[in-house]
Formats: sequence, C-alpha cells, structure tokens
Amino acid sequence: MNLASRVSGFLTMTSRYSSLATLKPTVAAALAPNFQRSFSDQKPTSTAPSTSTLLKVDWLLQKITPLVLKSNVRDFMDICKDDVQFDDRIFSKKLGGRTQLMSHIAKVRMYYRYLSPFNKVEWIGSCVYENEDVIVVMWRLTTLDSSFMSYFPSFITKKENKMIVKEGALDVQIDREGHVLRIVNRPITASDREGAKSLAKMKEEQHQEYVQAEEKEMRKEFDRQYHS
Repeated sequence: MNLASRVSGFLTMTSRYSSLATLKPTVAAALAPNFQRSFSDQKPTSTAPSTSTLLKVDWLLQKITPLVLKSNVRDFMDICKDDVQFDDRIFSKKLGGRTQLMSHIAKVRMYYRYLSPFNKVEWIGSCVYENEDVIVVMWRLTTLDSSFMSYFPSFITKKENKMIVKEGALDVQIDREGHVLRIVNRPITASDREGAKSLAKMKEEQHQEYVQAEEKEMRKEFDRQYHS
C-alpha cells in the first residue's frame, strides 16, 4: 500500500514542510558528522526516501505517539511492512512481523493500565536527516507510582503523588515509499536533542512563511472582491 494513498486524508498540513530542504539548510548538514545509525552500518542506497516522504512519516509519528497507550494506531500499523522488525533496547524485547508488533502494543497497554491509574505518553521531538532512511522520534512516558493510596486525592492522604518518568528514542527506518522496515527503541542521546531543536526551529520558520503566504493571498482576494 502506498503511503500517500493511506494517509493523504490527514497529511494536508505537511505541504508546508515538503519544501523544507530547499528553503533552509537541512538538519543533516549540521549534524551528519555526529549521527551514527543505531542498527545498521550500511548507508542507505539511492532508493532512500525523499525528504518530503521522511517529513510526512515524521508528522504521522508526531500525531500517533501520544495515542500508543489509549487509542487506535492503525494508521501507523498500516504503513508497517508485514515483516517489520522491532528491537527494544530499553526493555530488552525483540520481535518480528506486524502481527507480533500489534500484539506487543496491546500487551503493553494492558500492562500499564493494570500498573497505574494514570499513564501518559508524549512526543517530545524528532530528527529527520536528508539522504538517510531513519526518522528519530523522542518520547516520554509519565506514570503515577501506583499504590492503594494513589486512588485517593492528595488533600485526603496529605501526600504528594509520585510520578515516574521515562524517556527514549525510536529509530524508525523507512523505505522509499514510506513503509516502516524496522524500529529500534533506545536511550536518547545529546545529538538527538540537538537535532530535534534544529528541526523544530526549521518547522516553525516554515510554518510562519506558510501563514504569511496564506495571509497575502487572502488580502489579494479581498482587494479583488471589494476594490476592483
């Protein structure tokens, strides 16, 4: 299934990012010397995805990440290859295939729902490297330290609730069409954080240019209708 045909319905906003590489220096230009692929020493071939494809999948991952423990992530599963590989280096788990990945997500949901009355997953940034086939997605998991007393308001127990926070990064490898080939869950590095800051700044600048262009077109249309 082609990526564009599966997620075109909710990727309209990515058009403002599609020319990112042509408007600004890419993140790769600044960070490539410090970037080390986490699961392969082999550089991507000429079939590596375009920057536009990377950014579209990046946008999808940004929207899907907070839903992992509470809602349907079918839009992500639909772009995974049938033999997608998952290597969790934080929780020591390896599996292969889309069916096993879906089962694993379901088990993780059940585990955390049983573990604690409050669980929250956040997307905290991402890195997209031009001429590479990997998107780095950083996540944060916040869990209420569960006990019998956790189910009572703090004004009754007179104790502050303790929150457990974990962070990590996903290396998401995709092919030319935007299908997910492999996912590696690992600790966050300093270069991940710097890359995410750079990309966030570039996206914001691109967004502002998009808004300004939209406003300019609206003014032109207003003048055409009322002052012509």
